[in-house]
Amino acid sequence: MRSTNSPQATPADWSLALDLSTRINNRHGGSLHQFREALTPSARSQDLGHRGRRQHRLGPLPSFDDENVSLTIVAETVELGWFAVGPAPEGTCLTVSMAAHSKDTGHPAALPLAECDAWMQALLGGPWMAHAYRCECATGAASERVVSYRLFLDQNHKPVAKPQEVLAEACHPLQAS
Repeated sequence: MRSTNSPQATPADWSLALDLSTRINNRHGGSLHQFREALTPSARSQDLGHRGRRQHRLGPLPSFDDENVSLTIVAETVELGWFAVGPAPEGTCLTVSMAAHSKDTGHPAALPLAECDAWMQALLGGPWMAHAYRCECATGAASERVVSYRLFLDQNHKPVAKPQEVLAEACHPLQAS
């Protein structure tokens, strides 16, 4: 199984991720549902103090791959205009970042990409996963231990391909990984 240090997931990793996402949903379905609900447009519109940008956190949660590791998921919604040099289409970008830490020491730990993909699958569900992108845009020491994904949503909060106006060269379609 590949870790966060290797960017490509294999077909075997995808199969494992799908099986694992079912186990994640069985164990954490309620928490994932509440997390998803916090990301909806209606939840964002109720908080007028954070127009254009919102951040949500889930975890720490136990890793399925390593019982000594905890996972934290952070999701941020940002208007697409934040990513464009010029005019941008209406809509938002959902960035989901996953970081793992040792339960004992709190030090950063690596997670297999298959497990990260499984958490993303459990969070988004099948149809939306077809529009997810894995990003390799973080830099510095933490970048090897953080896995980030992006999902671009139109003005109706439906997933779409990355708009041409949006700068995100380091993001690659997840299904093609």
